Amino acid sequence: MSVVLQDRTEAVAHYVIARSDPNKLGAVKLNKVMWFADIEAYRRFGTTITGQMSYEKRQHGPVPNNIVRSIRRLEQDDAIATREVPTFGGITRREHIWLKKPNVAIFSADEVDILNEAIDWVCHGHTAKSISELSHDALWEAAELGEQIPIGAASISADDIDGDDMAWALKEMSHC
Repeated sequence: MSVVLQDRTEAVAHYVIARSDPNKLGAVKLNKVMWFADIEAYRRFGTTITGQMSYEKRQHGPVPNNIVRSIRRLEQDDAIATREVPTFGGITRREHIWLKKPNVAIFSADEVDILNEAIDWVCHGHTAKSISELSHDALWEAAELGEQIPIGAASISADDIDGDDMAWALKEMSHC
């Protein structure tokens, strides 16, 4: 992974951690915020916020490549701290607490908006289990554990094409 890509992944993780209540953002939800934000950015702009073009299939859904390294570097830089918190049912949740303000200067206003939307949707609208289930779509099911899941493929919507979509496509084709 390139230094720039690693830095953007760290910056996104740091921003999400700083913007979220630790009680509502464990490791699973952090990964999902990043996944859904990158998909939305790719849909809107053709590029991701993290710079990653694929995520790794893991048991609880897609995970940013080298996220563990990013979290460790943030901890080593004293930008965040991590704690293990027992939850109901004997499950331990890994929570992250921000210690230093994140550098948001590397993000565009649109990227910050997408990150904020993803944080609110994932952290306030879902449990770790429910958001994991949403990320376990047909693409995730088709991949083997450890295999890469392309963001471009994940950004394709399964919704039906309507008249507005057709009009847009015809207009775009007329410019070619």
